[in-house]
Amino acid sequence: MYDQICKTLIENGARLIYTVNRPVAATLKKFEGEYPSFRGEISLNEKIAFELALTGAYASKRTACLFTTEGLYEALDPLMSSAYTGVIGGFLLVCIKEIEEEITPLGPFSKLPIIITENEDDFVRAVEFGYMISEKYEIPVIVQAAADTAVRTEGRGKRDEGRGSYVSPNSKRDASRFEKNPSRWAATPKFRYQLHRELNEKIEKIREEFEAYEGNIKTIKSKTGVITDSHSGLDFFDEDSSMLFLSTVHPLPLKLVNGFVAEMDEVFISEGPYPAIELQISDRSKIISGKMGSPGRRTKPAETMYGFDVVRDTLGPASSINMAHGIKKTEPERRILAITFEDFFFHSGMPAFVNTLYNASSYVLLILVNEKEEEIKQVLAGFGFHNAFHIDKYSEIERFKDVKELTVLFCKGII
Repeated sequence: MYDQICKTLIENGARLIYTVNRPVAATLKKFEGEYPSFRGEISLNEKIAFELALTGAYASKRTACLFTTEGLYEALDPLMSSAYTGVIGGFLLVCIKEIEEEITPLGPFSKLPIIITENEDDFVRAVEFGYMISEKYEIPVIVQAAADTAVRTEGRGKRDEGRGSYVSPNSKRDASRFEKNPSRWAATPKFRYQLHRELNEKIEKIREEFEAYEGNIKTIKSKTGVITDSHSGLDFFDEDSSMLFLSTVHPLPLKLVNGFVAEMDEVFISEGPYPAIELQISDRSKIISGKMGSPGRRTKPAETMYGFDVVRDTLGPASSINMAHGIKKTEPERRILAITFEDFFFHSGMPAFVNTLYNASSYVLLILVNEKEEEIKQVLAGFGFHNAFHIDKYSEIERFKDVKELTVLFCKGII
């Protein structure tokens, strides 16, 4: 799987590829010997990998990051800014869908283009097209790949070997090029407004490009239609339904979508838990969906454990620390257990923990560790904090439920 994905990126001119996955990094190192102008690297976390690839794309190199769909959410900070500053060389964010987590919500949220793929042919097409869009409009592009990308869809023919990919002048340049432009790269509030206007113009031009994308397939069979970005959810719909399969989830090709809706009496939308497609359709009079206007259906029940209300890193690495602090400040009597991981603590947890100390908040923080417990204890000691304990079993958490001061627990494993 990784071999095919990496090879496709490299053969489409990727000069720098960054990942956080060791097997992927091993695959990249193998290709370094075959392609002397290529370099692959493993980073400590997704944020670092993203920023390294973004820097290369600033300097006109074709670059890529290779994450999971879940991992991309760990790089939200630089990702959100990258839509405005853009790039010079092409930059693809390839996210492998290994679990149910999807990246489609990030389209409307970040304003970055998103292309969904489900097999090798789709992926090859998306990489070629994605680099073209990225360099033509100077913007990063997100591509979601299936976990079995190396497997071709049954019944599909082989890729047209004669079809060439778009190659910009930048991708052929051996030397890096970076032009000083404070109004773009610094992006202070004064300049950010101008970049915002330019970004909106880019999005509309990319929308036009997506109208003719080969991966968007319309099939008319009846007056009942289904719009989807995945074949996996179609088992619930009748075989006689008309179908609009969308690979380009954001920006939505509205002419194609509105034309399809106009031909139907009713339209069902089959997508993930977040209505990324439906959110972009202004006239939903024919749309049948329970997502828009019903956020309560997607809320998760509160989690409790050993007498605590549990807060996890649902908003990003070590976000449970800030959330626990906020809850305790508004509801001081609640027993809060924040749960994070050792790598997340080093990623974003240290400033959050310092903020907790400074504001004298009190809750229990459980850090799930593997090999960095002593390093974290040294960091905590550097903050002047010494109320930390190692526990061997999760049931030991219960004896800390009545503590009135900030407490850190270390335990090996996953809970």
